[in-house]
Amino acid sequence: MIEGFLLLADAATTDVASGKVNMLGAGWSLTGPAVPPGAIAGFLRVPWDEAKEQIQFALRLADEGREDVRIPIADGETRAVGFQGNLALQDGEQDGTSNARVPMNVSFSISLPPLPLTPGHAYEWILEVGGEEVATVRFAVRPEV
Repeated sequence: MIEGFLLLADAATTDVASGKVNMLGAGWSLTGPAVPPGAIAGFLRVPWDEAKEQIQFALRLADEGREDVRIPIADGETRAVGFQGNLALQDGEQDGTSNARVPMNVSFSISLPPLPLTPGHAYEWILEVGGEEVATVRFAVRPEV
């Protein structure tokens, strides 16, 4: 079973060579009322027996009713805020040592632009892997004063 964890930050980057995520201003849950640029960091623990498979993921922003948040793009159209793709793990070969007992860790970071979110409301990033929810992180946008 794949486990996940999400964390909000002011900025985050992933070091491809080591798989580590470097973050600034990590761990917040309150922002705004004007939402600044930010980042989301994700961490997955993948059992060795699933390590050779492509991991399909979707990360989406939802409102308090868990409906997709949609933002305006052009000509009155909107689009859902989210990301999707595949994560490919390296070989997943076991060398006969203890590594088969320790899950593989996969991490990622995504930079976020300022989002036009409604002050005074709560939101939630939802991470799904293979169609199953594995992690969420909630945050609120301060009301305008």
